[in-house]
Amino acid sequence: MAPASHASTAPEDHLGEYALVERLGQGGMAETFVGRRAGPGGFDQRVCVKRVLPLFRDDEEFVRLFLDEARLTAGLAHVNVVQVVDFGETEHCPYLVLELVRGVDLRRVLRTAATAGETLTSGVVAYLAHELAAALDHAHSESVIHRDISPSNVLVSVAGEVKLTDFGIAKALAQPKYTQTGVVKGKVPYMAPEYGREGRFDRRSDLYALGVTLFEAAAGRRPYQGASEVETLQQALAGEHPPLRELAPGVGPELAGIIERLIDPDPDRRPADARELLAALEEIPPPPTARRILAKRVVLEERNAPSPSRADGGTLRLEGTERGALEAIPESAASDAVTRTRALEPATATRTQLGAPELGPETSGTPRWALPAAIAVLALVGGLLAWLVAS
Repeated sequence: MAPASHASTAPEDHLGEYALVERLGQGGMAETFVGRRAGPGGFDQRVCVKRVLPLFRDDEEFVRLFLDEARLTAGLAHVNVVQVVDFGETEHCPYLVLELVRGVDLRRVLRTAATAGETLTSGVVAYLAHELAAALDHAHSESVIHRDISPSNVLVSVAGEVKLTDFGIAKALAQPKYTQTGVVKGKVPYMAPEYGREGRFDRRSDLYALGVTLFEAAAGRRPYQGASEVETLQQALAGEHPPLRELAPGVGPELAGIIERLIDPDPDRRPADARELLAALEEIPPPPTARRILAKRVVLEERNAPSPSRADGGTLRLEGTERGALEAIPESAASDAVTRTRALEPATATRTQLGAPELGPETSGTPRWALPAAIAVLALVGGLLAWLVAS
């Protein structure tokens, strides 16, 4: 293996001193590999190597942003955060080296549970809430905002450890140069309404995405789930969703209330930061068995996972609609959703309040305009039939 000082002449299957031994996946801006670094005395380290795709490699501004965020993220050291081991640039190819986590991402766990007609237990959801809130509290205390929290970026090990990955990458791609060309806008179901409306993002936006993730883990579906990305964004801006306890009766009122508060469309009604969230969660400690229950699910998933798709410290996957850590959303669609939804906002009541998870009949998941819309459709069909008969 060529030494690091001669990285520019290294073969294609190397990045610096890391041999790329197995390809793991590809997403919107990077591809990942199992990497191996060997040394004297039988030293053999396995890591996850993530390198930027060719589309971005010649873009000096993007490379600078990517490496700046990598340096910032490398300063995070927490049990619930996937550790950045190294980063660098070889032949204008920026790359990150991350700890390799033996396990799967939370998205895979939730999909398998949904296929079996199951959801995660309330205790496991509480455990996830505690672990991920702790990860965010550490990151936010270091002035790092994640910007792309979703089940795909939550890794769970075979020991039941919960780790948040892919910090900072979204910030590099969130620059106007990339968002205006539609390269990336974020995953709509997890996008905070204030970002969709104004392009504004802060710590509370991370908490919103965490709330959507926890809602999905508890209920087996996301709170805002329109027929299109535009409709999903409209629902999120209006705060219209089925109450969590109607979908998941086993979730206690305290935990349901916290999750409902996290997904409130008004950031001022969410916890101010992850520390406040952790304080609220202190009243809902997860059961001692929660980590073991989650670990059992992961062990089964890991055994059944084909080699190219197993989880790592930052794999970007091509599974279903979750194509990587970042998903492109047409600028026109997002703008159209915001324009149309602003007209609806004054007439729409927000239904997510901490301490009031038991909601009344008005708070069903059926939109208020559903009946008038159905009548209008029937009238249109009737008119069309009458015209056909007459003609």
